[in-house]
Amino acid sequence: MIDDSASLDEFEGLPQALQALVRQGMARHLADPAGGEFLFHYAISQAPEALPLYRVLYKFCNRRRRFDAAYDFAALGLGAAARQAGLSEDWQDWSSAMVSGADYRLGSHLLLSLKAMAFIELRRGHGDEAERILDRLTGLDPGDGIGASVVAALAAGIQG
Repeated sequence: MIDDSASLDEFEGLPQALQALVRQGMARHLADPAGGEFLFHYAISQAPEALPLYRVLYKFCNRRRRFDAAYDFAALGLGAAARQAGLSEDWQDWSSAMVSGADYRLGSHLLLSLKAMAFIELRRGHGDEAERILDRLTGLDPGDGIGASVVAALAAGIQG
């Protein structure tokens, strides 16, 4: 039994075969993190545009304290969403109008991936980079619809 695997709602929208592959990677990850991550990358190669896949993977790796892998999956997901939205893969080039003008699902994924990257940067001990991402998120999501303020408060507590 996998004690910290993704919940069923996190897998929503992913084909059964892809879910099975990710669950196999999660089970393997417990004894062999590199082998599990290999299966995760294989899953991405099979469905590189499946945005929920990246979220499952970065959340799983974060919970396993594999922060570099978690960050990489968040960045890969951000890139996939940016391509689908027709945006530059460099989030520093985006405006709030560009993000809000994207399909709701894509815009949400863009912002949630950035929020995850900021949180993971905090966990990796990269407070300055987390702050840079959070500052940009404030401009991209001025109404704080994704809750970046929670990560910002955490960052302030760590640094202050």
